[in-house]
Amino acid sequence: MKRTIVGTGLFMLMLLVAVGCSNNNHDHSGMDMVNDGSLSPVVVDLSIQPDPVKVKEKVMIEVLVTQNNKNVTDADKVIIEINPTAVNGKHIETPATHVGDGKYVLETSFDQADKYSITSHVTVGPMHTMPKKELTVTD
Repeated sequence: MKRTIVGTGLFMLMLLVAVGCSNNNHDHSGMDMVNDGSLSPVVVDLSIQPDPVKVKEKVMIEVLVTQNNKNVTDADKVIIEINPTAVNGKHIETPATHVGDGKYVLETSFDQADKYSITSHVTVGPMHTMPKKELTVTD
């Protein structure tokens, strides 16, 4: 009797496998979860004008964001991080403002002479990039 139950169970398992594998519907059009290019690399061009900079002078930090050779006008996040090398310097993280054509800007000034590390944190969908530049501020 055990042999019959095991044999029947094995037969049912093989039948399920055969039925599952014999489905002739090979349309996988709905299987492509991401076909919108969102996994393409995000390219960021970080620029600082003017350079070098004097204390209290206005500085324009510009971030141009592209993906698939197209300007990204709807980045999830564009944040500018400013790190001074001085021990008593103030670390700042500020969102940049989208001004059109994939350009995000932050206008700022610096209160003290120092070397600064400027990092743009850009997030577009699942992609994140952090280009970095050095800036020298003089008296």
